[in-house]
Order: sequence, then structure tokens, then C-alpha cells
Amino acid sequence: MAKRIKTLKLKINYLILVGTNKNYVVPFNSGLNIIYGDSDTGKSSILNLINYCLGASRLDTYEEIESKGQYCLLDLDLLGNRYTIKRDIFNVKADIEVYHGGYDMIDNSFPKFYAPNYNQNAEDGNFSEFLLQAMRIPLIKIKEAPSKEVTKMVKLSFRDIFKYNYLDQDKIGSKKIFGDNFVLITKLKETFKLMYNVLDGQITELEGRISVLQTDKKTLVTKNNSVASFLKETQVDSLAELTLQKEQLENQLDSLRHAIKEIDTKIISGSEELNHLRKEVNDLELEIRQAYQDQNSLELEIKQNIALRNEYRNDIRKMDATIEALEKFPKIADKELDCPLCDTVVNVSKLKEHFNNTDTKGIKGELNSLKRRMRDLDSIYKSLKESEKQKSDEIKDSTSQLEEMRILLDKQSIDIVSPYLNQRDTLSYQAGSVQSNIKNIQHFYKIRFQQSINDAEIVELDRNVDELKATLSSLKKDAPSPEKILKELGDKVKEILIFVGVKNPTNISISPKTYLPIIRGRDYEKITSGGVRTVSSVAYFISLMIYAMENPVNYPSFLMIDTITKYLGKVKERDLESTNRAEDESEGMTDSEKNENIYKYLLTLDKYKDSFQLIIVDNDIPDALFDDLKGYIRKHFSTNIPGTEIGFIDDARASISENMGQQFDLFENEDDRWKDVNWDDEETPLF
Repeated sequence: MAKRIKTLKLKINYLILVGTNKNYVVPFNSGLNIIYGDSDTGKSSILNLINYCLGASRLDTYEEIESKGQYCLLDLDLLGNRYTIKRDIFNVKADIEVYHGGYDMIDNSFPKFYAPNYNQNAEDGNFSEFLLQAMRIPLIKIKEAPSKEVTKMVKLSFRDIFKYNYLDQDKIGSKKIFGDNFVLITKLKETFKLMYNVLDGQITELEGRISVLQTDKKTLVTKNNSVASFLKETQVDSLAELTLQKEQLENQLDSLRHAIKEIDTKIISGSEELNHLRKEVNDLELEIRQAYQDQNSLELEIKQNIALRNEYRNDIRKMDATIEALEKFPKIADKELDCPLCDTVVNVSKLKEHFNNTDTKGIKGELNSLKRRMRDLDSIYKSLKESEKQKSDEIKDSTSQLEEMRILLDKQSIDIVSPYLNQRDTLSYQAGSVQSNIKNIQHFYKIRFQQSINDAEIVELDRNVDELKATLSSLKKDAPSPEKILKELGDKVKEILIFVGVKNPTNISISPKTYLPIIRGRDYEKITSGGVRTVSSVAYFISLMIYAMENPVNYPSFLMIDTITKYLGKVKERDLESTNRAEDESEGMTDSEKNENIYKYLLTLDKYKDSFQLIIVDNDIPDALFDDLKGYIRKHFSTNIPGTEIGFIDDARASISENMGQQFDLFENEDDRWKDVNWDDEETPLF
């Protein structure tokens, strides 16, 4: 193989979703990186967030990210220079912030603000142009319609190049791997030419780019000289001196915080001597609370007693009236009376016929029984009132005792804490003063740090100009042949297909019209087996990456592939209409061998791991290769394996419906749901 590149144009170090309760961090290394696990666990969202941080115009989120996330950070290296990109996940039009240094250093520098697209303006320019410049990829314009003499010139952006770096789960194995937008596909063809230095007019573009960079360097030098003059006049210390002062103050602050913590420990230790008194106070509070509950119960019983006695009194009065009426009724003389309701005459003797039972003996017996019960209720009432008074006196005495104990507890607490309060207040004041000094130094530190960044950018511009001049010289002397490049790419695709075990790997090349693979003499779009298209698309994108590992091209040797075995083995129902399953079976795409061979090929690239970065997302990895692949696993998500993260957002609550389902699954039948309910407990909720 040819000599490998030493410094990657693009390498991801960390993806961080900053959340409301915690940060969700995914680390990456150069070489192979694997993320796998169950469906719907957030695997693809990791690649989506990386893509978004690199300038994508949209972000597909889901409920957990929206509820838990705030913004995302992407810690990455661009040609060996470390940056951290910060982007708002809820506002795609917001400026993208870029910090020099790793994510743990963003507080030490001022960010630059870039517009996310060419339709917006920002303080420091366009984000795509920042990425291209940082990777020393020429900023050029291309013809919108290359076949026409007069056509609009459009800027070629990093997003155009990155379409060759990200094979998402919709594109992999798809017939329309880059969609069906003719204008976009035409632009991508021109992008392909730029990537491999075969674009018409590229020499002229490079010469113009060199001139622009030299002007940028001159502007930056003037700006930095002004900053240096200001800092000198205001006698701001050097970056090294500020760093030392900052470290000394931070150490002093740590010492003060440690001293405050020791005092807090002493206060707590001394306070523990009062635990017995606190326990007595707590116990007495519980007793008083119980006494109030008992008093409320007594009051309720008294009310019920009074109500029942009133009912008995009414019944006794009614019985007395009944007995009196019955005893007087037979003595009434027979006579005629006018009916009070009508004009007829009523004879008293006739009325007597309707009252056959005038015996008062039974009623008197019931009356005596009621009076006995009334006397019992009176006795109970007196007993309840006496108990109520006793309980009230008990509450009064306990409350008085509690107040005395609280006063004693407060006094003893003050006696213990007071000796430390002044000392603690002094240390807290000193800590606040040190924090203020750190804040002031931090401001000047950022200015000095920015100056150092400007110095580094001037050096980088010089290096960029030198490299572009070398590229320009190489192009003028020996411009690469498009035919040679396509042949090398086609040979690499064939090599991968043979390794994977694709049947009849013949007539394989890269189309000079579409720059896509030709397999067995058939254009990629005409291949009907989804499995063959999957392997071919993976082989094609990997061949682009490998070529960039070996040659100085305008394309980072970086690749992300989502669901690398999409049409291999078991296929999801939604993808069946996009493949001929019978052909998949005849091609041997339904067995596990092709899947294993793809991963085996990826393992062969490990010896060149410093020259590329490949991030793979899949639902699973081959069991037979687990030991070989485990060192490359960055995340494994599973809802069934103990000790494994359940997903990218690993602390999101289950949905209400899931919780309800889990609760009702606990009961084998409907009656079991109520077997533990205490029906006599007023605090037991029924519904």
C-alpha cells in the first residue's frame, strides 16, 4: 500500500449532549468505532448529532432528547488542531459557536460565531468555510450546470463533501443513494472532482485561494499587533504569568473550601451530641400528633352520641304522645262531627271501628327500653367528655414541655455552633474574594489566550499557503488522471466485494458518469438485490476513505455508516419493498457469513488506524467476532442485559403507558389488584 497520511483532516474525540440533569458523553478514537444495540435506543441519534454539529440543516430528535437535552458539543481535531463546536439543538438557525481546545477548556477562550448556512450572516463568517479552511480544502465556486457555457456559479460547501462521509440508514443499500434531485446530483459530481483534484479550473481557483489566504494573514497580523500593543500599554501580564496566578488562586480557593468543609464537619460532629435531645423532641412531637388524632376521634364520638341521644328523645316524646292518645280514645262520647276536609258528617263510633288495637302495654315496654338506652348514652357521653378533657390537658402539658425542650435545644445548638461561625464567615469572605480575583484574571487570561490563538492561526495560514502552493505545483506538473483515480477506486471496491464473498465479482468499476459503482457491468441503480447494493455501497464508501488515507485529496478519511448490514440476514418489513428477496437468497445475502466478513475486513484496517476514523452503528455484531471487536465498542445499548446502558439517554423515565402496563402485569387476575387494600384505613386511596 501507498504511504499513509499522518494527520487526519477530521477526527471526532467526543460527542456530548449537555442535559438538564447530566451530560451524555460518547468517546471516540481514531480507527474503528462501533456503537450497537437494541432498536429505538438512540444509536442513530448519535450520528445525527455529529452530523448536526458539522453543519446539517436539521436534526431528527426524539422525546427523550427534547426533554433531557439543552445543547450539543462536538470535540474534534481538524488537521491536528483541536476545537469544540457548540450548537443549539432547538434552533437550527442560531449561530454555531467554535472554541479552540477541548470541551473541558471552553471556559478559557472566547468563541467565534459562524452562520450555519449561506443565507445568514454571522460575526465571524460561515461555518462551512471555517471547516474547509481548517481542513485546507479549497473554497471554490462551481458551475450549477457544467454542460452549459453560461450558468450560475455556486459555492461548494463542506456539506457537499460530507455526503461522501456519511452513509445513513436511508442511503445504505438504496437505489438512489444520493436521492433523485438532479441539481444536487450534478453538484455532487463536481464535488467528487474537487475531492480528487480533477475539477476543471481548479488551478485557477487554487491561485485565487492562495491570494485570499495571504490577505487574511496580513489582516490577522495587523489585528494581533493592535491587541499586543493594547496589552502592553495596560501592563497585562503574559499568558504564562496569568496561568501561574490563576493556578495559585485556584489552589488557595481549594484550601479555603477545604477549611470551610472541616469547620462544617466540626459543627456537625458537635451537633451530634444533641442527637439524644433531638430524639426526645421528635418523640414528643409524635406523641402530640397522636394525641390530637385521638382528640379528634373523641370529638367525633361525642357528636355521634349527641345525635343518637336526640333521636332517642324524639322517639320517647312520640311514644308518650301515642300512649296518651290511646288511653284517652275509648272515653270519647259517640257523636256526629263535620269532616274538616269535606262537607260530609262523620260519626265517632264509626272511627272507633278502625282502631282495633288500643292496648298500650307493648308500647310502654318499648318506651322503657328506649329510656334505658338513653341513660346508657348519657353515661357514655359523660365518659367521653371526661376523656376529651383529659386528652386536652395532656396536649397542653406536652406542648408546654415541647416548647421548653426546643428552647433548650436551640440554646445548646448556639453554644456549640457559635465558636465556629465567625471563623467560617471569615473563610467564606476570603473565598469570595479569591473567586472574584480568579474571575478578573480569567478575563485577561481569555484575552491573552485569544492572542495566542491568533498567533497559531497566523502560523496555520502560512502552513496552509505553503501546502496549497505545493498542491498547485503538483497539479501544474502532474495533474492526476480521472481515469486512474476511478480505476483505483474500482479495484478497491472489487477487493472488498471478493473479501466479503459476493458471488461473481466481475466487471466492477466506477462509472465516469455517475461516479458510483458498476457491478457485473450493471449500474448501481439497476441492481435489484438489496443485499448486493448494501455490500456495494459500503465497499464504495470505504474505498473513498481508503483512497483518502493514501493520497493528498480534498476529502477527509472519515466515515460514518448507520446499519451497515441493512439488507443482510433478516430484513425489516419496511425495507422489503426495496429489494428482491429471492435474489438476496440466491446471492447468499440472507446468511450470517457476509455480515461476519464485512466486520473481518474492517478489522484488517486496524494496522492503519492512525490514518482514518470509521464510526459504525448496527443492531448487533457477529457473536463469533465479539472478542475481536470488543476493543472497538464505544457504546452498547440494551434493555435486557443488566449493567448495560438502556440507551443514549439512559435516565429518561418510561412512558406512562409502560408504567401502567408494568403495574397491571403484577396481578394475575383482577381480584389480586385489591388484595392488599386495607379497607378500614381512611388514608388508603381507592381510586
